[in-house]
Amino acid sequence: MFNTYDSIGVSVVGKSEVSTVVYRVGECMQELIKLWKEYESSQAEKNCESSQNGPTLEIRIPAEHVTATNRQVRGGQLWGTDIYTDDSDLVAVLMHTGYCRPTASPPSPAIQELRATIRVLPPQDCYISTLRNNVRSRAWGAAIGCSYRVERCCIVKKGGGTIDLEPCLTNTSSVEPTLAPVAVERTMTTRAAASNALRQQRFVREVTIQYNLCNEPWIKYSINIVADKGLKKPLYTSARLKKGEVLYLETHSRRYELCFTGEKMVKATTVSQAHETETEKSLTHNLHSTNGEISTVDGDSVMIDVFRWSCCKKPLPQKVMRSIGIPLPLEHLEVLEENLNWEDILWSQTGVSVAGKDYPLARVHFLSPN
Repeated sequence: MFNTYDSIGVSVVGKSEVSTVVYRVGECMQELIKLWKEYESSQAEKNCESSQNGPTLEIRIPAEHVTATNRQVRGGQLWGTDIYTDDSDLVAVLMHTGYCRPTASPPSPAIQELRATIRVLPPQDCYISTLRNNVRSRAWGAAIGCSYRVERCCIVKKGGGTIDLEPCLTNTSSVEPTLAPVAVERTMTTRAAASNALRQQRFVREVTIQYNLCNEPWIKYSINIVADKGLKKPLYTSARLKKGEVLYLETHSRRYELCFTGEKMVKATTVSQAHETETEKSLTHNLHSTNGEISTVDGDSVMIDVFRWSCCKKPLPQKVMRSIGIPLPLEHLEVLEENLNWEDILWSQTGVSVAGKDYPLARVHFLSPN
C-alpha cells in the first residue's frame, strides 16, 4: 500500500542523521517500519520509554508522480489526518495536507522533484477521516505498525535551487456538505475483505459506498435494503423500526427520518376498507404480508402500528445525533406525516412514496438509540 523507496544514502542535518530514500509507485515499503523498530530497540537499550517523536526520513519524489492521476492517489491509499498510517501514500498525504494541489496536470517542467521530510511516530489507537483540500482520507480504528507526519516539503528545481512549500491545514470539512462526495459513488475493498478473499483464492466483491450530507459513509439506497422480503421477518424494516431502530434516508440535498411511534386503535371496518383483498380472518390477526401488525381489541376495533415521517432541519453527524437522542428530538425535525400506517409507505427502485408523496432517495442508514 505504501510505496517503495530505494535507499540511496544518509545525509547529515544538524546533529541528526536523516535517511534519504526515493519514492516509487505501487510497491510495499519496509523502510518506515524498519526505522521505527530500530528506534524502539535503541530506546529499550537506554532503558527509557519511546518518545512520541521518532526519527525522520527524507523522501525524494520525482515530479512525474506528483499528480492526482497517480494510481495510489486515485485508489484512496490514505488513512488518517495530520498523522497517517505507515501505508498511506505520501503523494496523497501531501495533497491532503495542502503542500500540493490534487490536479491531473503534471508539474512544471522546471521542477525536478519534491523532497518531503517525514517524522516517524508510534502507532495510533485510531486514525480519523476528513475531507481536506478536495482529498478525502479514510478512517482506521486500530493501531498498526507505525505512523508518520510531514514536517517539511520543498521543490527542487532543475539546475539547482529549492523552494519551500507551505501546508494548508485549514481547508477541511468533516461535517459540512460538499458537492464532491455527495454525488459521487466510490468502490473500495476493505483490508479484511481483501485478505479473506486472498485466503479463499476468489475474487473480491466490491461494495458501493456513498458519502452522506455530513461526509460520512452510508449505504447506497437499494430496495433490497428496505423491502420487507425474505423468510427472516425480524429483519424486515418495519420490525427493525419496532425494535427501536430508526431509518435515516437522504436525497442529494435533504435528510429524512422514519421511526416507529407506537400503536393506535382503529375501527375494524376502516382496516377492511384499506385491505379489500384480505379475508375477514386475516384482518383479525397479524398481517405478515407487510409485517405491519394488527391486533384484535374487540369485535369493532383493532390496534395497528403507526410510524412518523420527518425532515431533519439540518443534517447532523452521527456522533452528534447519538448525543442528543435517536429518534431526534422534535426541535430538530419538521414532522411531515404522523400516525402513518405501514401501508402508507411504499418503496420503489428509486425511492419511497409516503402518504402519496414521492421522495427520490440516494442513501439509507439505520441507527439505534444504543
